[in-house]
Amino acid sequence: MDPITIARSYVEEMHAGAEASILGGSAALGCSTPTSDLDIAILYRAGGENYAETIRYRGWIVEAFIHTPESLAFWYEKERSMRSAILGDICARGLILTDHGPGIQWQDEARLYMQQGPMPLTDAERDLRRYDLSCSMDDLLGSSSPAETFAIASNVFRQSAELLLLRHQKWLGNGKWIVRRLEQLPNDETASELLAWAASTDYDPQKLAGIARAVLEQNGGYAMEGFLRGAR
Repeated sequence: MDPITIARSYVEEMHAGAEASILGGSAALGCSTPTSDLDIAILYRAGGENYAETIRYRGWIVEAFIHTPESLAFWYEKERSMRSAILGDICARGLILTDHGPGIQWQDEARLYMQQGPMPLTDAERDLRRYDLSCSMDDLLGSSSPAETFAIASNVFRQSAELLLLRHQKWLGNGKWIVRRLEQLPNDETASELLAWAASTDYDPQKLAGIARAVLEQNGGYAMEGFLRGAR
């Protein structure tokens, strides 16, 4: 059975009293793989429980996020401060599976929340990210160990992507989702260069360092000598 049918059956069998439910993630976007799970947000009336659980249902791993209107508001605010919206993305871009009243409004509110973006970086936060990326870039350029180069390059890619996304006040993501977030910047040349580097076969550290330097220049420049953390 297809993932949407499985997800709807899961909700109807395991959460028959829910007000509404939304299938998010890869399954809702039509890009699931044989190892994908089903990310399902489930909304109950006010005063209900708030928890997440992982179970296997008819051969599929289901990640279920059980919420009420109160818990949604709490988690949206928490995700905004963390600048990574897992729940918000499920609710905004997912497929409504069941709806006994509030489903459409729930999704409309989630879409507005996602459009507002994460909490902006403070100057101090941006400077610290500049410093961290500058350190990693120097380590990458000086590395002679293939294993260390691989580990450092992973950091440089993530740090560059995050600083670039936050410059545009866009949501962050982990794993494959950082790539998907970068893909939401189709008109940004630096984002395209980062994606091209990640899709390359040689993972040229010199090229990645050049992209990282471009990201730094867009955010105030390389930060090393004289950078102060805290107060003297």
